[in-house]
Amino acid sequence: MSIFFIRKERARNIEERNSGRKRFTQILPTAHCQTWDGDFRAPVSNISSSGAFIKTSQRFFIGQEIAMKITFPATMETHRVTGEIARTTPLGAGVKFKVFFK
Repeated sequence: MSIFFIRKERARNIEERNSGRKRFTQILPTAHCQTWDGDFRAPVSNISSSGAFIKTSQRFFIGQEIAMKITFPATMETHRVTGEIARTTPLGAGVKFKVFFK
């Protein structure tokens, strides 16, 4: 019974994380990223008001701080944010936003 509960809970968390998320399929926004380890650029594969997923081979640890300047090619708008690494995969990292700057 508890295994079913965990799976149900996990499914609900995935649904919550995906809601309101904008996925990019053609021209990806670019994030100019800065961590204590250095600077790099990474494409943003999806974004929401609470976070983004960046495609990169950089290695991170959960909770690591990151600053990003994200440029959207369609409008050439740039948004600056700070955040922390929430998850990592072989394809990149999920960033949870903390502060937005204009």
